[in-house]
Amino acid sequence: MRTCLIAVLLIFGLPLHAESRSSLAAAIEDAATNAFKDERHSVEIEGCQMTTYRWRDRPEQGWVLWTSVQVDMVDAEINENKLRPGEKFGYAVLDPGPPEIGFGLIGFTMRPSTLARQERSILREPSRETHPSPRGGGSTHYYEYREEFIFTLEGPGVSEKVRKFPALYDRYVKAYCTFTG
Repeated sequence: MRTCLIAVLLIFGLPLHAESRSSLAAAIEDAATNAFKDERHSVEIEGCQMTTYRWRDRPEQGWVLWTSVQVDMVDAEINENKLRPGEKFGYAVLDPGPPEIGFGLIGFTMRPSTLARQERSILREPSRETHPSPRGGGSTHYYEYREEFIFTLEGPGVSEKVRKFPALYDRYVKAYCTFTG
């Protein structure tokens, strides 16, 4: 019976792992979601595209999208921590607490001939050539293109999040974004 069900799913093109794909994407998004003091961080996964978001609460403007990075996940590889081989994150305790307040960092390098598109608020000084973003009619944000970028989290519970994120990300890319032929 099970063989017949799998055959029917394959014939009609129905995904066998739709639930596990969505649950894995949700786990990645959860590991990257954080709010502490005047910053909020999140990630969205759509297919094999990841978009990171960092919002800052600016006294004069309120919550501003400070930076956002959009990548094809197969092209964005998580860097290994040079100080701790085998780890793909950095973490530091800022206040032992309780609760412990930490700072976590995950660095990415783009594969050769690919770039990450970073959207930045005009409240930030450009660091390279820019292109207008359609956000705010092109008057509030701009794009820069990068070979490398980082994603950071700060606050309580960050240690567990930055430890989980790389394994979840790598597992997702291997299962859903890498095609062999």
